[in-house]
Amino acid sequence: MSTSPILDLAGITLEVNHLPRGVRFYTQVLGLDLEALDEVRQTARFRVNLAQTLTLWKPVTRQASAPRLAPLHARGASHLHYAWQIEPDDLERCKSLLDEHGLEWTEIDLGTPERPDPTVYFFDPFGHGLELRGVNRADERQPALPPVPRPCPPHALPVMGLREAAIAFSDYPAMLARLPRAYGFALAKEQPDRDFAQFTLGPEPEHDGNGTPRRWLYAWDPQVGLADMFGGDHALLQFYADVPAVLARVRAEGLPHVETGEQLAVRDPEGHVFEFLPLPK
Repeated sequence: MSTSPILDLAGITLEVNHLPRGVRFYTQVLGLDLEALDEVRQTARFRVNLAQTLTLWKPVTRQASAPRLAPLHARGASHLHYAWQIEPDDLERCKSLLDEHGLEWTEIDLGTPERPDPTVYFFDPFGHGLELRGVNRADERQPALPPVPRPCPPHALPVMGLREAAIAFSDYPAMLARLPRAYGFALAKEQPDRDFAQFTLGPEPEHDGNGTPRRWLYAWDPQVGLADMFGGDHALLQFYADVPAVLARVRAEGLPHVETGEQLAVRDPEGHVFEFLPLPK
C-alpha cells in the first residue's frame, strides 16, 4: 500500500448571500476570530486555530474570490456539510448554547450501544450544514495537526477545529477511481447501502471510528443525507499535503491547475477546486 501525500484538512470556503450576516454568525455563534475582511472581493477569512481557516465569500459577477484561483473558476460551496471537533464533555453545553442563539438542532447517535457517539447537527443562516463531533484527544489516531482547545467567549460554541467536509459527485464510480489516482486521497471505506465514500486525510486509510481526532473527506452522490444535510457542490477545500507528490499526480492526470509559490490549486472534473498547501513550519 502506497502512502498518501494528503496530510490534513486546512480550510474550507462557504458561499453566502450576505457577508455581514455571515461575519456576525461565525464570530458570535462559533467564536471565530476574523482574520481578514475584503469588502471589494466580498470575502471574510476566520482563524479557526493555528492551522485551519474558514472563509466566507459572497459571489460577485465576473470577480474571483481570489486572483490566484481565477483561471480555475473556483467558487465556494453553496450548501456544504462540514463538521467541527469539540470535547465530548462540551456537547451538552453546546446544545444549551444553540438554544440560547435560537438555533434548531438535531442529535443523532453515530456510535453503538457499547460506545455511544452523540453528534449534533444544525444549520448556519445560509443553509450550510454544521455538525459538532466529540473527539478523544488521547486517541492514538492523531492528525498531522492535532486539535487543541482554544480560548472561547462564553456565548460561543467551544469548537477546536474542522473535522470533515462532505462534497457531492454526480459520477460516483469515476470519482472513486479518480480521487486516489489523481490526488492520492486514502480511501478508508464505502457504505454498503448508498454511494458514500470516506477518505482519511492522512498518510494511511483508517476507520472513521467514534472519538478519532483524524480529519476526513466524505464523497457521495447528490442526495439528502444524514439530518437532511446536502453534500456540497462546487466546493473549494484546502488540504495540507506533500505538494510536489500531488503535483506529479495532477500533471499525469492532465487536470487544470495553477501553482503559486509552494501552493497548488486543481480543478476537479466535477467542478470542485482543491488547494494543497505544505504543512506550516
